[in-house]
Formats: sequence, C-alpha cells, structure tokens
Amino acid sequence: MANFSSDLLPQTPRYLKVPLIFLNSILWILGLVLLVMGAFAVSFFSNFKDFTNAANAKSALSNLTTSAPAGILVIGIFFVILTIAGCYVAYREKLVGLVIYTLLMLVLLVALIGVGGKALTLKNDDILKTVGQSWYDVSNGPKNSTITKLEEFLGCCRWNSSDTEGEKLCPKDKSGVIKTQGFCDKIIESQIPSKLYLVGASGVAIGVIELVCMLFSLFLIIRICRSPRSKSYDQY
Repeated sequence: MANFSSDLLPQTPRYLKVPLIFLNSILWILGLVLLVMGAFAVSFFSNFKDFTNAANAKSALSNLTTSAPAGILVIGIFFVILTIAGCYVAYREKLVGLVIYTLLMLVLLVALIGVGGKALTLKNDDILKTVGQSWYDVSNGPKNSTITKLEEFLGCCRWNSSDTEGEKLCPKDKSGVIKTQGFCDKIIESQIPSKLYLVGASGVAIGVIELVCMLFSLFLIIRICRSPRSKSYDQY
C-alpha cells in the first residue's frame, strides 16, 4: 500500500498535488455548467439577431445579445479542456505543462473577471433601457417586422403600456386576433437579469477556485524545480 501511494504521488507531498487535482475536477464540473449556460444563452439570444441588426447593432445591445453569450460559451469550452490538462500535468508533474497551465488559467481568470463582473453589475434598469430604446427605434423603422418575430418568440405584445403604436405589430392569429397581451419589458425583466446574475455569481465562484488552483500550481512548480530529476521526466 505504501509503494502504491508512493507511485501515485511521486516526489510530491499530497497537500500539493491531490488538492490541485481535486480543485481541477471541481472546475471541470463548473466549466460544464458555464458551457451549458453559454449554449443556452447563445440559443436564446440568437432570436435577437435580426433585432440587433435592425437596431444598427448599438454597442450595449450587441454586447448583451451577442458578445456576452459567445464569451461565456468560449470560456466554458476552454475551462473543460484546460482542467483536464491541469489534472494530467499535476498528476504527471510536468513542469512545462504546469507553467503553461498556470499562464492559461491567468488569462481565463482575467476573462472571467470581465464577463462575470459585467454580468453582476448590469442592473435591470440598464438592460431595460438598452433594449427598450432599440425596441422603439426598430418599431418606427423600415424593419419593424423584426419586432413581430421577436414578440412571437417572447410571447408578448408591445414594449410597455405607453407603446400605443406597437399594437399593430403584435403577433396575430389567422382571424386577426392578438395572441398575447403581456408587455415585452416584463418578459425581458423576468428572464434576462436573473440569468445574468447567475452567470456573474458562477464566474465569481469559479474565479476564486481558479485563483486557489493557480497558487497550488505555483507551489507545485517550485517544489518540482527544487527536486532533482532527469530531463526526460519533464518531456511530454
């Protein structure tokens, strides 16, 4: 049993390698969560594509409906791949691999701070103001049919009670009766902010665990550098 443990954790104390592998396993699961949330967000906001284009892709609206969902999806994919690699290089004590792993984790940490921080600080009023202004612009523009398609997807009619002209764009059935009467700002308010907060909270949690992983990785790198070994040991 002692020999097995020695082979499992060669030349490295358990308090460095095992926690690093364990934390990477947790990050892998959280990476899958980010991946699922990102895929859902991309799918949900794909219905806003024509609306965003019709609104001349204002930066705030484009970030909300395109950049943020795509960013979450990409970060999730990288996390799933990187954490698997992290478990491998930690288990095998690959010095070069650990250095690359730590640097990439730093890059992802910066990306998470940007995406997660923005998601947490984006208030309901900011979202409604951004989408609402574009909603009115598109409704009064030549591509107002985009509003009908979006209302069909969201299951609503008109932006709010003050949008008296918007009723003519509401989705109607074959007999010309408006399908739904709920206002679209309420639908947006109930769906988007809560999802953004979930993304932001997940980003913060992942960032904290990731920072701890980086510390363990750095300590492991130092430990390996202080332990004499043949050059062939560090080859992939």
